Amino acid sequence: MTADHEILTKPEGRYHHGDLRTALLRATETLIAEHGTGAVSLREVARIAGVSHGAPAHHFGNKDGLMLAFAQEGWDRMIEAILNAVDADRPGDGPAFLVSVGKAYVRFAITNPGQFDVMFRRDLYDLKDTGYLGAGDSAWVFLEDTIQRCIDEGFAPRDAAQSFTIIAWSMVHGLAALWNSGRVRSRFEKLDPDVLNEQMNEALTTMMFPGRPVQK
Repeated sequence: MTADHEILTKPEGRYHHGDLRTALLRATETLIAEHGTGAVSLREVARIAGVSHGAPAHHFGNKDGLMLAFAQEGWDRMIEAILNAVDADRPGDGPAFLVSVGKAYVRFAITNPGQFDVMFRRDLYDLKDTGYLGAGDSAWVFLEDTIQRCIDEGFAPRDAAQSFTIIAWSMVHGLAALWNSGRVRSRFEKLDPDVLNEQMNEALTTMMFPGRPVQK
């Protein structure tokens, strides 16, 4: 019998087999969606997952460890979403690739608002953790490589890599944060987030690469 099976509860719980760690992270996501990050505790996560109170501590140590793992998973899920979007869109050049990346970033953020928020919360876990740093850095490097492709294709000056990477991330993150805050939705009730996402990312590439025709 494995350690995971030893700490499970009986039929009243939701969890019976499979990946206990993932089940606990999904329970964390549910709890945050319903009550916010302030409501997260190992005991409550265990209750939602339907496992013993000791299960979260077995996997994550304490609440900080749980939130850190939840944030790291968010970065991994976002990168996966971006890669899937790029595969589906099959962009023809660097700027089109950037549009796909940006749209996927915003789409992930507004689809997973609780996890997206935790990914950037300096107060919930140790930001110096190497696992967290590695997960976040992978997203930065991916965007940086996308900007470098635009430069290599002649759409931007050679010295623009760092500044254009920051500009691109700031734009998509800003839209995601505004949408998730509810301010945009409350002011423009009929606004379609997918249309807004598309238009903002196209506008971003038009501003950054003015010599490139607008893609239809």
